[in-house]
Amino acid sequence: MTIRKRFKQGDILFRQGDASDHVMRISNGEIEILREVGDTSVLLGHVREGEWLGEMGVIENRGRSATARAATDTTVEVLPAEQFLDRVSRDPALSRDLLLRLSVRLRTIEDKIAGDLLPPAHEHLLVRSDEAVSPTAIIDGAPMALMAETDALRARIGATPIHIAHLPFVVGRVTAPGQAEPRRHPDLTIDDKEPFRLSRNHFMILRNRDRLLVCDLGSTLGTIVNGQAIGHHFMKDGVPLHHGENRIIAGGWDSPFEFVISVGQ
Repeated sequence: MTIRKRFKQGDILFRQGDASDHVMRISNGEIEILREVGDTSVLLGHVREGEWLGEMGVIENRGRSATARAATDTTVEVLPAEQFLDRVSRDPALSRDLLLRLSVRLRTIEDKIAGDLLPPAHEHLLVRSDEAVSPTAIIDGAPMALMAETDALRARIGATPIHIAHLPFVVGRVTAPGQAEPRRHPDLTIDDKEPFRLSRNHFMILRNRDRLLVCDLGSTLGTIVNGQAIGHHFMKDGVPLHHGENRIIAGGWDSPFEFVISVGQ
């Protein structure tokens, strides 16, 4: 039996650290996903109508890794963990999405151990297998450049566009004293201070057949690509880029680490 709950704007659906004993599907409205960093709450992104909320916590049997707050008056379907898992077994599209995400995460862990991040043979796992190729698919040889969009980022990496001559291309944070170096050293390392908004391996640009993708690499605070939040707290870990300018925010909506990736210009 499906339970429906209504939340008013500002209501908390669950808090970071709560037990993951149920999953929600947004019937209408919009949910903000927040992560506690130091003394502040960082807005990671939004979950909207038709999307699932809290499904990976149930699958992975871990506590809530972020707080969910109603951005508008919202109605949700609430499924206890066991009922959600039963639904997964009956819904091929949903089970495929979850299997792809779990496969990506397992492959990422294995590749980090091996010291080789996401080899080409597994890049197809970053997007849904039923996702159509965009009519603006990226052709081989399209020039790519990455540049800073904020003054704070320009102060760290300069104002000159960085031309991307090889893929995959990884962006991450300078390792802090006392921390272990990542297995794969980022192609672009950026200085950050605590509380960190960037992860040591934060996001990656790679080619999948005739498309370019941005993939979040399991970062703490996620990545936003052209307004779409991806990463651990959301339904996708990777999305395609399009021709022209693409805006990337690493570390939450108000993060100073905002980039523009220019493709084919």
